[in-house]
Amino acid sequence: MKTIKVLATLLFFVALLGCSDDDVDDIVIPDAEETGIFLEQDLHLLYLSRQDDLIAADIASVEEDLANDPNNQDLQAQLAELEERRNTNTAQITFLNGQIDEGLENIGIRPRVPRLPPVPPPPLPCSCEDRINFSQLIQVLLLGNSEGFAVTVFSENQEVLAEFGNLTDFEDTGLQVISIGDTIDFQGNVTIQITKFFEPINDNVTYSLGGSINL
Repeated sequence: MKTIKVLATLLFFVALLGCSDDDVDDIVIPDAEETGIFLEQDLHLLYLSRQDDLIAADIASVEEDLANDPNNQDLQAQLAELEERRNTNTAQITFLNGQIDEGLENIGIRPRVPRLPPVPPPPLPCSCEDRINFSQLIQVLLLGNSEGFAVTVFSENQEVLAEFGNLTDFEDTGLQVISIGDTIDFQGNVTIQITKFFEPINDNVTYSLGGSINL
């Protein structure tokens, strides 16, 4: 009888342990491109990952030149500057990943926030050259400071296709969202431009990503 009680107790604790952390990874989160609701930090991560690819290519080129001319001080200075830029870029990626983890740590909130597929951390190359599908674009979610937050969509000839309005609360998640007034009546390649206050530089930052709208 005691053996049965001991086994039952062990099974109980195994069940508790088995559904603690792993359940978070099993949560199904809707895809941002399908819902048209994009997490700003995902877009910023994608931008920085693409910048990392560009910087890495420049570093490889300068290192190749230095191999043929190792005492060239100009090339040495270029390499040092590029490496510093990449370190800064990597630190900003780390900050954004931490901001996302902290902002979505509530498993009740996480599945309600659409996400873009994750990008690999530096120094791995980012396989994300395809344009983002903004066909369903209606909202951009924001984690953190909302100071100076603005979102604009441009066509390839710099025509303003959409400017987003004021920030409002996103359901009861504690997140804020900026919304577009009407559906974008356009088909083709677009650029989404985002301005926000960015804590790592203690100032506003503006970045852009290419996308497409296929109605």
